[in-house]
Amino acid sequence: MASVLLCLTIAWPLTGSAEEQAALPVVADVDFQDLSKTCRRLLEGLQALKAPLAADKTMALQALLKGGKDPEIAAREIQKLLDPLCLVAVSINPESRVKAARGPGRAELVCNRENVVLVKIHNEAGVTHALKVSSPGASAPGEGWLKAKVYAGPREADGLSGQKVEYVLLRLSAREAGKREATLKFDVGQGTQDLGFRAEVPILFRVRPR
Repeated sequence: MASVLLCLTIAWPLTGSAEEQAALPVVADVDFQDLSKTCRRLLEGLQALKAPLAADKTMALQALLKGGKDPEIAAREIQKLLDPLCLVAVSINPESRVKAARGPGRAELVCNRENVVLVKIHNEAGVTHALKVSSPGASAPGEGWLKAKVYAGPREADGLSGQKVEYVLLRLSAREAGKREATLKFDVGQGTQDLGFRAEVPILFRVRPR
């Protein structure tokens, strides 16, 4: 199983920015009730990390979660609301093979602070293992300029929900300011021997001084 980087605890407001990144595809046939449960867990995680969405995004999401709309339309609108905030999109095919792609969210960090960003998961295999992330060259505390960890709940023990679409929180902490590239490596617990079960995505970050 891939090593997970230890890190962080402060907030960075989540806002969206296209920054020349293509929009993520809206996944069809997503169960609204399943998606609403994972979105409520997302909001709880944001509150726990003191990293809320922008007020207008929070209000819009909460309104959608209350129901009242056609469930299929509501599931699509939730994705359209949250997708622009996602730094990375991870897809897991029916054979549990993993792919990762750069999302449209901002790759902007504040140096020596925790920065919280969203990751969209399209889970066709119903995987419930924890999503792991590492950054080559930073596999141990104190190594590398960037630390990364997926937030796994208050007890740091939660895995993926197994639902078709969910959004998880990625905690990032940069030790050096400036423009810097990092390659984030994701896996879902099958280990690192088979390349098909892990995926890498290079990202150019802008790191502002604190």
